[in-house]
Amino acid sequence: MTYENALTELEGIVTKIESGEMEIGQLSTALKRAQELLAFCKNQLTQVENDVNKILNEQE
Repeated sequence: MTYENALTELEGIVTKIESGEMEIGQLSTALKRAQELLAFCKNQLTQVENDVNKILNEQE
């Protein structure tokens, strides 16, 4: 999975919830999936931030 794929899937879940397209029975599963996707995206962003900081520190 890539960051972009996770973000697209997360946006799709949010859109369905906001528009009322999601049935109550699906809501719990969708929210759990959204939580997983958020954690994945956060990890990816943290990793990139760490890599950038490492590169910048090496430049000094």
